[in-house]
Amino acid sequence: MNVSLASSTFRDGGMKAQMPYKETDPRRLIVIPRWSGTPASDWYPWITSELNAFQPRPFDPVVVAAMPDPDEPTIPAWVGRVRQLLGDDPDEIARTVMVGHSVGCQAILRALAELPDGVHVNGVLCVAGWLWTDEPWDSLVPWIETPFVPAHTRDAANRRIVVMMSDNDPYTFDWRAHRAAWQERLGGSVTMVSGVEHFNGEQYPIILQTLLDHFAHRETDS
Repeated sequence: MNVSLASSTFRDGGMKAQMPYKETDPRRLIVIPRWSGTPASDWYPWITSELNAFQPRPFDPVVVAAMPDPDEPTIPAWVGRVRQLLGDDPDEIARTVMVGHSVGCQAILRALAELPDGVHVNGVLCVAGWLWTDEPWDSLVPWIETPFVPAHTRDAANRRIVVMMSDNDPYTFDWRAHRAAWQERLGGSVTMVSGVEHFNGEQYPIILQTLLDHFAHRETDS
């Protein structure tokens, strides 16, 4: 699939573990799917295969989560699942990169808002992320109206939130307003991708490249 990049602006953004995390370790990647998504949906199998083909692997392991009741996601169930996947070890959490797709982004943001002070992931990539939708159905409304603390989420995301949005997403028609909200509320760095709607295709090289460019470990990382 050919896509064009319209804008690209990025911002870098108590407990002890038995095995301290070192920057030489590969980072753990956890993908939280979209509404009705499973590990076999959309671009998740493709990106898993692509990442696992690298030697050495930039992320190890790569986990695409099976979420509870994916056709009717609820905040308690999905946030609880994300917290379970993250675990309780702050060093393991610190080497974790989270990738969310659509409502998966919301589940990640809300789970991070619940982390203890001083505990953070390595960073977050939100694909087709939204803070509201244009025409929400009943079971989606709580995801929009239930508040969380953006400042805590920013800190728990290591102040590294990258958002990929399409200029023709059917759920977020006014992409300029959505882009501004991500930037203002969460300090997100937003990349607009032309013509890919809600990123429901099978392959998106631009997602892979964004992930590698901004979150994969490099020898020069400190």
